Amino acid sequence: MIIKYSRKLNYDGAETDLIICLLEILNHIPIYNNPELQNDDRIVGYINTCIKHNYINLSKKDNLITNNEVELNTDILGEDSSFNNFEDYFFIYELLNNLPGFQKQIVKQIYIDNISESQLAKQLHISRQPVNRTKNRALNNLRTYLH
Repeated sequence: MIIKYSRKLNYDGAETDLIICLLEILNHIPIYNNPELQNDDRIVGYINTCIKHNYINLSKKDNLITNNEVELNTDILGEDSSFNNFEDYFFIYELLNNLPGFQKQIVKQIYIDNISESQLAKQLHISRQPVNRTKNRALNNLRTYLH
């Protein structure tokens, strides 16, 4: 079930998120509070239902994140990360300088150096999720600055 739902979710770390959900479910099964859960078939059904509900919640969260992501317009970037003109360069430089250091680093490496979130996470020795969250925070900060 975990592999099936992680394929359906289709994002990096989906399988890990579902495994964490499974561990939390196993840790909190109300066996002693619910006499119906004394049967193995009922416990399996309970776990199945809980994983399905967690899949639905993760799917909704992923859709929200995907719908709120903003793509950087790379038309202003030339080949090999050189800029077409000085105005574009200074505009981007000014935007990035409004971000905190780690957010600035993440945005530069993802959008200017074309490093994937997974590769960046491996380089920084962290999971992909904090990289994604930091990128989304940075984009929200840039949106706020531009408005």
